[in-house]
Amino acid sequence: MNVRLGRWVSMGTVSRLPVLAAVLGLGSLALVAALPRSRAADGDRIVIYDSSGFERRPFEDGAILAGLDNWVTLPFNPNAARITDADSANGRQSVEVRGSDLASSKHFTFPPYEAVGSYRRPVNYAVEAAAPIVVVEADLLLETEEELTDDDFFSMTIAARSGDGETLGEMGISSDGSADVYGFNAAPGDPTLQRTPTSLNRWHHMSIVMDFSGVTTEVSYWLDGEFLIATPTTSTSKTLLRGSLVVYARKGTGGEKRSDYTARFDNFRISAYAGD
Repeated sequence: MNVRLGRWVSMGTVSRLPVLAAVLGLGSLALVAALPRSRAADGDRIVIYDSSGFERRPFEDGAILAGLDNWVTLPFNPNAARITDADSANGRQSVEVRGSDLASSKHFTFPPYEAVGSYRRPVNYAVEAAAPIVVVEADLLLETEEELTDDDFFSMTIAARSGDGETLGEMGISSDGSADVYGFNAAPGDPTLQRTPTSLNRWHHMSIVMDFSGVTTEVSYWLDGEFLIATPTTSTSKTLLRGSLVVYARKGTGGEKRSDYTARFDNFRISAYAGD
């Protein structure tokens, strides 16, 4: 475990640990030329992006996420992610992606997945040398009444992508009852870096902590405040392009139906902190 990364958890500086999100392409930088950033009241946290729990305007119940507060998507089920007041980690609202709203991809393929929903929040953040620890985090809930599947038939993740187009990290929850961590620059369908048994139908807080202080970036992963694993990367980029919320569905082989699953995301935020 990297002591530098663990500090932001054990000392409580990061109030709700991180999870990053960014996959499936580079997105558009034109939308993020000068997005606002601020320093939080605690004086240590640089707020890169904070969804504020999807509670306040422009996040209205029933609204499509893409197009709100600079959230964007490519043609991967753009209308499937909506604001809902049906459930939340705290507060009243969250982002909901129903499996029944995920259509199979016709023009894009992501083997072994048949349907993908990718929802991106560009930040194009140039990491400051004085604050090299960047955290992507969110609360995730995978809801179903079905038994555990044999594979990641239906899964949800958060991810982060560098300015050089690399997936710095990705982690999430799978319908097989595991919290999954994927390695640097993993592509859809790549093996997991680590699998941890976890429960469905309850909220889990996930955090991706990236240390940009070295020549290359090191990433650690946290589940509900517990350290899972740290891994080096070969990325030399000092820019965080975006964070993302992603939902994947395979083709069922044993009668599984993606309509039996709902992915929920809440409290998505991206922050930076001083290294020492």
